[in-house]
Amino acid sequence: MTESAHWIIALAVTVLIGMAGTLYFRLVVMRRDETAAGLAALAAMSWREFIHLVLDAMGRRGYARVFDREAPSGDDDYTLERDGRRYLLSCKHGSAFVLGSGQVAELGNAIRLANATGGILATQGAIAMEARPAAKMQRIELLDGPALWPELRDLIDAESRASILAGAATRARQRTLLSWLLALVAGLAVFLALPSPAPGASSTVAAPAQRSAPAPAPASDAAPAAVPTADDSEEGLERQRTDVADAVSTLPMVDRAVWSTQSTLQVYLLETQPDAFDEICPLLLRHDALASSRIQLTPPPGSTAQTRFRQCRSY
Repeated sequence: MTESAHWIIALAVTVLIGMAGTLYFRLVVMRRDETAAGLAALAAMSWREFIHLVLDAMGRRGYARVFDREAPSGDDDYTLERDGRRYLLSCKHGSAFVLGSGQVAELGNAIRLANATGGILATQGAIAMEARPAAKMQRIELLDGPALWPELRDLIDAESRASILAGAATRARQRTLLSWLLALVAGLAVFLALPSPAPGASSTVAAPAQRSAPAPAPASDAAPAAVPTADDSEEGLERQRTDVADAVSTLPMVDRAVWSTQSTLQVYLLETQPDAFDEICPLLLRHDALASSRIQLTPPPGSTAQTRFRQCRSY
């Protein structure tokens, strides 16, 4: 896998995590924060302010308040009428309320006494799960905090509403920025965790037709005399390695040659016959400082031959 592919994968991970965080904090957490701040603002209101907001919200639904002094409802119960039918509205002011089956039964009794069609039980707090089946049987609609806030948010004063929305938006921006920072860290971690490209994978491969003919082998079997090394510095040795790799790459049976380490010349073969060592060693022995380097012969793809190692001169 090339380095560019690593960067593409890391970028994809970064964008995926960043977008997921943005959508979550903008669509889920921001709405939840707004609801919590809105319910806190409702809880800070007086009972009179709160019930007027609830009655206005019911008015938007088509309910009208009925002033019936003979109705047996308490101070927090109101009689509403819609389409010629009467309903009882019961409100519990305060975010600490957890309405249960007792409050549902109480409102159900009031509905029967008033000969009403149904009722609405509302609170800024919560409603216990066991209260919901009983409410459904008695035609009572339950409105807890998260269900009540969307109906009241447009009815509170504009300044309070703007403050609530601005606070939720600010927290969403901060969390979104944090999610992108975490996404960037995750993308970098993925990039570092991916395996490094194989040695020589990006090396330039010379076309066989462009290679010049190799120098004739010496008539005698003796190894050629080593070329004196005038520059034993690391820069000089690197030039020698480059010269050797370029010379070996011109051999007919060789695809390419690269130094995988400072002491190992890795040769990728196009064919396994003739023996490439006989052609490579004379080129390597010309440099005294590199004469004892190890040669690794890698057979061509699909070949059954094994990778071989050899030193042209021992230490």
